[in-house]
Amino acid sequence: MYLVILFWIFIALLMLFLSTLFIVGIFLLIKGIQRKMVGLSCLGIGFTVLPIGFVSNFVLNIEPGYFFQEIFITIGFILAVIFTNLTFHKNRKSPAKLILIVVIVLAIIQLIFHGMMAIERTPLIYFLKVSFDLPYNLLVFNWMAWSSYSAYKIVKNQDIEPWIKVRYRLISILSFIMSFHGIPEFFQPYDILWGPPSNLISVAVFGTTAVLAVIFSVGFFLAWIMPNWLKKYINRNYQPVKDREFTEEELMTLIRNQLSKRRNNGNN
Repeated sequence: MYLVILFWIFIALLMLFLSTLFIVGIFLLIKGIQRKMVGLSCLGIGFTVLPIGFVSNFVLNIEPGYFFQEIFITIGFILAVIFTNLTFHKNRKSPAKLILIVVIVLAIIQLIFHGMMAIERTPLIYFLKVSFDLPYNLLVFNWMAWSSYSAYKIVKNQDIEPWIKVRYRLISILSFIMSFHGIPEFFQPYDILWGPPSNLISVAVFGTTAVLAVIFSVGFFLAWIMPNWLKKYINRNYQPVKDREFTEEELMTLIRNQLSKRRNNGNN
């Protein structure tokens, strides 16, 4: 009985993750279109399609191998990398293109394994799938984490409102945490679909993944749609040196220019 209760608690957390991610996605998409920021629009689309994939898979009951759902995850992950590349690495030397290519290759491999699992679930196929899924997740989210942290190191000493600095720090921490959400899958029984309340290990894997996902989505919500009261609290001791506010575009240009200078100086 307690497994059933835990299962529905984790379902509620998953729904919170999906709804929060969808809201953030719509917000970023609108903001990106309004400000003509392609990278932000890509992240918005990516965050929007992920929940659509999960919900559609559930509503249509397309269970075998979760192939249908994985298509949306693939789109979301690739767009997240494009966001990172365009936002932090546009017009500067970096491994951005190589990382995008590797992510696309790993995404195709994942789709192949999910297609095979839709036909037959075997221990070998499942182990290969999660083995390739781990570097896939690590690369997508750690690339975002490292890029955001590099941006934070630049803006932390600038005359910029502290809540903006908190945004980049949050993104780096949350992305780093999310990069490990593929590890629990190694403990998932290969012959059991994800999270049924009849299996303790599967529920534990489901719960761990759901908690990590909620931390990520709620944190991103706060980073991008921060309430005014929280902004005021973070800015409570801030005294601007200059009476000037950076626009989103100016801030991104500043970050990219500083990153380029640091790389050219061999201090990246």
